[in-house]
Amino acid sequence: MKTINKFLLSVGIAASAFGLTSCVGDLDLAPRDPSEITNVSDDMDRVFADLYLQFATYGANGNSPVSGFDGGMAAFQRAMFIAEEIPTDEASWLWDPADYGPAFNAGNFNANQGALYGVYSRLMINITLCNQFIQCVDNGTFKLETAEDQAKAQEYKRQALTLWGACYYYMLSFYDKVPYADADTPVGAIPTQLPRAKVYELVTSKLEEVVAEYAENQCSYRGFVGLDAAESILAKIYLNGEVFAGRADYENCYKHCKNVIARLGKGGYYGNGLARSYNALFGANNSGYVLNPGNEVNEIIWSIAADNVSLTGYSGSTFLCVAWLGTNGVEATMGEPTNIESENGKITENADGIKTYKIYSESYLDPDKFADAMQAYNDVKNNKTDSWKTQISETVNGTHYSFDPTQIGYIASDWYNVSDGWKCMVARKSFVRKFDWNDVEMTQSDDTRVSLWQTAKHGFSVENTSLIGDDWGKNGYITPKYSNWAYNEDGTINKDASPKTNRSFANADYAVIRLAEIYLTAAEAILNGGGGSQAEALQYVNYIRARAYGDAPGDTSHAWTSLSMQDLRDERCRELYQENVRRTDLIRWNQWCTGYTWEWKGGIQNGTNLPERTKLYPIPTRVMSASSMLEQTTGY
Repeated sequence: MKTINKFLLSVGIAASAFGLTSCVGDLDLAPRDPSEITNVSDDMDRVFADLYLQFATYGANGNSPVSGFDGGMAAFQRAMFIAEEIPTDEASWLWDPADYGPAFNAGNFNANQGALYGVYSRLMINITLCNQFIQCVDNGTFKLETAEDQAKAQEYKRQALTLWGACYYYMLSFYDKVPYADADTPVGAIPTQLPRAKVYELVTSKLEEVVAEYAENQCSYRGFVGLDAAESILAKIYLNGEVFAGRADYENCYKHCKNVIARLGKGGYYGNGLARSYNALFGANNSGYVLNPGNEVNEIIWSIAADNVSLTGYSGSTFLCVAWLGTNGVEATMGEPTNIESENGKITENADGIKTYKIYSESYLDPDKFADAMQAYNDVKNNKTDSWKTQISETVNGTHYSFDPTQIGYIASDWYNVSDGWKCMVARKSFVRKFDWNDVEMTQSDDTRVSLWQTAKHGFSVENTSLIGDDWGKNGYITPKYSNWAYNEDGTINKDASPKTNRSFANADYAVIRLAEIYLTAAEAILNGGGGSQAEALQYVNYIRARAYGDAPGDTSHAWTSLSMQDLRDERCRELYQENVRRTDLIRWNQWCTGYTWEWKGGIQNGTNLPERTKLYPIPTRVMSASSMLEQTTGY
């Protein structure tokens, strides 16, 4: 009989063949006593759930399978963010110079950077686990006694292949000699490095088979993948066909986009399947927009589930909140205690004649408490150093705040309903300038996609004078798009539904692929001759713009009447920022090495060109050292 020990051992052997540490013990199924045999023939559901766990966090029970590197940084979403966003105009990492430093922020990579080890390791681990699960289904590890069991196993295989394909989308983007392994790769065999074009052919072929097997979209649970995710991943790969395989596959890209749009592009406020509010897509209750039969709007096609109590980690929405944030020179004000007056203008008294007083945000009957609060208020007000705490500078979400005039970068994590802030990231000025601003300081915009940003209005400088942590607050704007607030459909905050405990972690799911991306992908495929019409492409982009500006249905105030490729590129940047597509997009548009410059590109403050080799990542030295059969990426 097959056992979980053998399952874990096979994963460990395969991972070691990739030059990684063993995954034994990583899944939350391993017995404490290595000699104990645990039969998992009836536990297919549980093993399958662990596949998704490896996309959601860095390891079961806080155990990371990537040794010698920060587990949070090696979680799937965060590792892909590192590779796709930090070297670009959209973001930068201000700390950990050994793993990132000026070279990584500049787009100059080397095989010794720990960040790249985390990226490579996470992809290969997840690929291995997907393959091992499929093998366990095929070789009889799981006891499948009924037709229902068999059907479920085949559906699970389709999902595992879809997740496998998602990993290879990134492998194709990052490497030209791609280590390839699928469910036919024997356990323990070293994966064969294949040319990009060959892996492109194999991956698209397998995903096409998955799509063909679906009679209908069987994704029925938040965070699971199904037909729409499989077709969306195919569209993303086909969009990059010229880079990945030297072939223009825009027709295939357009075809799969159209299939997804036909199923999901309807209903909701706008009638096109998009959520009414941009912010609501990235808030604590965004699961209401995740593809699910019970949701009216299914804009989020694939999400990585999170929960600020039961499924936490330093990745996903938590990372995209707190890594930007901090608390710098801002406090909730010490409001002056006041008497509370009733509607008829008289001081409220109880039956014993005791007056009611308001101290900050609470009401008391005790006059002694009022006296103590007034004394504390006066002490602060009379202290020249702290008197700023009694002056209301701004009201955010119903709470009054004061700004310390001696500080720069006024921001409080509470504004995002989190209790933590790392001060780790800033945006580049070139990215900020892509948005429509109402003032030269770039502090006010009608584009709701920047409504959570912190700008010169709160003391931040848009200039990237450096990319080091000690300068946080004066070396770039803060551009978060996720928050831990729950939102109403119209984008207003719903405090009652927002998390109130364990606010070190955010509750929002991470949106891996959205319908908005599929609209923009279809538009790009059209402009590249993949089918459709210019009018159709323009309509898709105008869907995005209407929502961005909060226009009512039928309002064309922000609609374009024509569409150029550069217009589309800029709108894609504005809509999909921080969604792990930017580096791949810039390379596809021939704007990575030359043709477009951003701050600190190439290590120069005003930016400079990058060498061709930087279109690829090197295979980490630790991986190369573990196997003499691997070839290094071209140019490294």
